[in-house]
Amino acid sequence: MAEGNMKIKKMELITLVIATLLANILIINTAQADECWRIERQLNHAEDMLRRGGNSSYMKFWGKSRDHNHEELQKCKKRFGKSDPQITVYSGSNNNQENYREFISSDINNPQLQTMIKTCNYWIDQANQHATAENISFRDNACRDAKAAENRIINPPEKFVMIHRRSAKECIKPNNVIDKEVRECMEGVREPTWTAK
Repeated sequence: MAEGNMKIKKMELITLVIATLLANILIINTAQADECWRIERQLNHAEDMLRRGGNSSYMKFWGKSRDHNHEELQKCKKRFGKSDPQITVYSGSNNNQENYREFISSDINNPQLQTMIKTCNYWIDQANQHATAENISFRDNACRDAKAAENRIINPPEKFVMIHRRSAKECIKPNNVIDKEVRECMEGVREPTWTAK
């Protein structure tokens, strides 16, 4: 009888140890998942702030934050065995090389244009480092705007001349005479020098 009770107590002790180990593993896995989730939230926040845009120091700060959190998230997933399986298919082309762009510059000393060029170069750098569809789109838009601004400075549009038109009453000659000069006056080409003052 005593031997049966010892076996039951041993089984209970083994069950308790196994239950405790499983509970600890569950708690550790939950903590690990929370850590990776926290880093992922920071990464998403940094990407959201970059999408909103801003000056160069602002964009640089959030770009560094995004890159740092991206690296930390990869380390976290690897550390806890949660890295996504990757299948690489060789297509014969290098996507990074296709999307690589050189920085642009301009000799035109215009503050607005130079700011647009800095924004374009920032997104060129981001797309060269991380050729995501979003970075490439931001780069293409920023560089297109900078190029358009440079073209407007080099080839300014023709100035619009507002013609002041006058009524027939303002231009009509004495004795209600209407001739070529009166028509030119009404079109704003000639001053009505003949009207009484």
